[in-house]
Amino acid sequence: MTPSWEKLLSLLSFLFFFTDIITMKKYIFLVVSLQLISLNFFAQEKIDSSKTTADSLNAIPVISLTEEDVNNANNIEEDQNISGLLQSSRDPFMSTAGFVFGAARYKVRGYQSGNTTIYMNGIEMNDPESGGAYWSTWGGLNDATRFKDTHFGIVASPFSFTRAGGYTNIDTRASLFRKGINVTYSAANRSYRNRVMLTYATGMMKNNWAFTVSGSHRWSQEGYVEGSFYDAYGYFLSAEKKINDRHSLNLTVFGAPTRRGKTGSSTQEVYDLTGNHYYNPYWGYQNGEKRNSRISNYHKPYFLLNHYFKIDDKTTLTTGISYSFGRGGSTSLNWYDGARPSTIDDYDVLELSGTDPRPDYYRYLPSYYQERYPETANQLTTMWQNDKAFQQINWDYFYFSNSKNLFTVHDVDGETGKTVTGNRSNYIVEDRRNDHNRANAFTSIHKVINDHIVATGGLRLDMYKGHHFKVIDDLLGGDYWLDVDKYAERDFKNETALQTDLNHPNHIVKVGDVFGYDYITNVNKASGFAQAEFSYDKLDYFAALTVSNSTFWRTGNMKNGLYPTESEGDSKKLNFTNFGVKGGATYKITGRHYLQANVLYETHAPYARNAFISPRINNRVVEDLKSETQYGWDLNYIVRYPFLKARLTVYCSKTENGLYNRSFYHDVLRSFVNYVMTDVSRMSRGAELGFEANVSPTLTWTGMVGKGQFLYASNPIATITVDNSAEVLAEDRKVYLENYHIGGTPQTVASTGLRYRNPKYWQVGVNVNYFGDMYIMLNPDRRTSEALEGYIKDDPQWAKMLAQEKLANGYTLDFYGGKSWKVMQKYYIYLNVSVNNLLDNTDLKTGGYEQLRYDASNIDKFPTKYFYLYGRTYFVNVRLRF
Repeated sequence: MTPSWEKLLSLLSFLFFFTDIITMKKYIFLVVSLQLISLNFFAQEKIDSSKTTADSLNAIPVISLTEEDVNNANNIEEDQNISGLLQSSRDPFMSTAGFVFGAARYKVRGYQSGNTTIYMNGIEMNDPESGGAYWSTWGGLNDATRFKDTHFGIVASPFSFTRAGGYTNIDTRASLFRKGINVTYSAANRSYRNRVMLTYATGMMKNNWAFTVSGSHRWSQEGYVEGSFYDAYGYFLSAEKKINDRHSLNLTVFGAPTRRGKTGSSTQEVYDLTGNHYYNPYWGYQNGEKRNSRISNYHKPYFLLNHYFKIDDKTTLTTGISYSFGRGGSTSLNWYDGARPSTIDDYDVLELSGTDPRPDYYRYLPSYYQERYPETANQLTTMWQNDKAFQQINWDYFYFSNSKNLFTVHDVDGETGKTVTGNRSNYIVEDRRNDHNRANAFTSIHKVINDHIVATGGLRLDMYKGHHFKVIDDLLGGDYWLDVDKYAERDFKNETALQTDLNHPNHIVKVGDVFGYDYITNVNKASGFAQAEFSYDKLDYFAALTVSNSTFWRTGNMKNGLYPTESEGDSKKLNFTNFGVKGGATYKITGRHYLQANVLYETHAPYARNAFISPRINNRVVEDLKSETQYGWDLNYIVRYPFLKARLTVYCSKTENGLYNRSFYHDVLRSFVNYVMTDVSRMSRGAELGFEANVSPTLTWTGMVGKGQFLYASNPIATITVDNSAEVLAEDRKVYLENYHIGGTPQTVASTGLRYRNPKYWQVGVNVNYFGDMYIMLNPDRRTSEALEGYIKDDPQWAKMLAQEKLANGYTLDFYGGKSWKVMQKYYIYLNVSVNNLLDNTDLKTGGYEQLRYDASNIDKFPTKYFYLYGRTYFVNVRLRF
């Protein structure tokens, strides 16, 4: 065996050699520290407990040695047949990126979640409307979803043609689960405080049936952030019938009903006034108890049926169908003529008429009055700093106001002479729903043609209906809500214009009634793919292609008064035919060194969620819609020894013809504004280095560095419209975004540590992590010629308008520990403990965004909102298996 010091010297030489190649020495943060060698189980616990984004958390590809390579480390001759890169263990870079940097909203290579495809037994789980995959759909089912096959980047796939972010397939076949019972309890101080899980698996029984059932509950009265709460369940059933040696059927049913109180971001002024970087504007006291106005409530169960057919020893056919339905949604405040009360001396000075009643609205802040009314600003400062109630939503006032608002509605529902008199709610809580029904099917065939060639092909169908509407959740003490457009009511004399539904004018709505908007997004897609993989002594390569057809349209269920001929019924159907090709090759330099290159070119239909300008109220479509184009490459150098695994990657990808579509409330126009950009291009390029080295039989050194540039690569064209007017505020407006950074994710990350596992089944460690090159998400309209009118280049406001804020770099320290016991040769007990951000760094901003509304004459009027990394958090997990 190679002495430990020789291994360490070899590893250091390797690292310095490659860091010179990519000229990134100044970005590498190498600190020798201790870190736990976690069991796969512990890794899953950490995923569930961290507040992370799905696309960074689960993008964990795998690169490994064959068992023979490990056991015969020094007996591989360079001119022998060299095995390919089998996939059975975690890639050092990606596993760290998922477990460590998810809390900082790290997106690997800057990719959005739609760039990575998530499958369950080969059935695609990504949302057809938006492209994202929502892991909360099966949240809390860690035991049931533990069998994951994940590959990141441009790779071959056994299920379909995948995009530049690769894929993850979760296998839920009942026969995969080890026979026995697992009972788990977890305690934490993150989004939830407690969790219990119970899983039972029969294994394959003598009657050729296998069953696995699992359930969980996660809850907290209040999470890490004040005013939040968590109440989530999970259920899972997998039943497999082995018909014979060639046929097997598997049925999977799962769901995760979840209710949680949300947390919000705010401006630095508010954080400073409250002395709290985790200030949450969404809650307040009602009758002495905390109540959150933003409650997320989701439950979208899935039913999956799979048929596994072994045609012969070299051919398998896998087929699956699925159906999903259910509710999604989030509550929010709404108001007709709202303003929060104030005990300030000169109440008339406050410009509150018709304003947002939420506590951190800019007109309730000292900065808004500082120049004109400094005494008022001082009084507001005092109230913010000393009056806890002033910082929060005033629920009691809402009830008081609604109970004193007697109002008569005439000609209710368009019936002449029908009147209703009662307390008209001025404030309500509404539930913004996004329910869906979805059915899809796929079939794929896998054929080993000979010792060198494997062919794969398949077909896939997807039919989706997303139902978007609002219902009254709480009238807050009033008798009814009058369903009219308050903005149109203000701007138009015509009674017709203010009606949200001309089929029911002057509509009275109560709790549970639909109002405001009601429409369905229909998405149908069919695709096919073919792939061939070749393996030879010194070279492996693959090629794949796909063709797809997508059709989507909007179906309006209301006739809006502003758009009576463009709101009800079906919109025109938008149809796109797309294709893609990709390929890759692995050159086996030796049995320990591999050079790999991959390329991709594809087109992709625009997502329906972005294609309609204002889908809440009309069928209007973004003009000149095009398919998005993506192309890119990556080059990898891979080293694998029994004592060292490492990967160095350089990559570049670009998307063109992208869409940007946002709606926001415009303070001056006092209406919702729709901001649409076409021809948006994005560029991702950079390098990644990850390694894992066994310094000794009990000590492992791990490290990773990622340096990227995620940039806008074009100057898009913007169109701006207003909801309560057919007027186009701007069109063909050029937005100068080229070479601005895509915000919302660190573009430089690094982590290193030593992890120790004692032969007596205990383990401890720490990890040091670095976040850098974090940029604020941009307001595109500030980068236009129109925004700079009235300024000269020497004016400080010119530079301030165009600058993109870069956040301070930061460091965190994490601790891990664990032990396992075997009791009575039958019971197994596992204890795991983790502490993230051990040094309690609460000053690290992990992101933020410029508000879309802005005042060109006063750029500070609507300042940036920020997110802060959580301080010290812990997670304790105890599991009993028998």
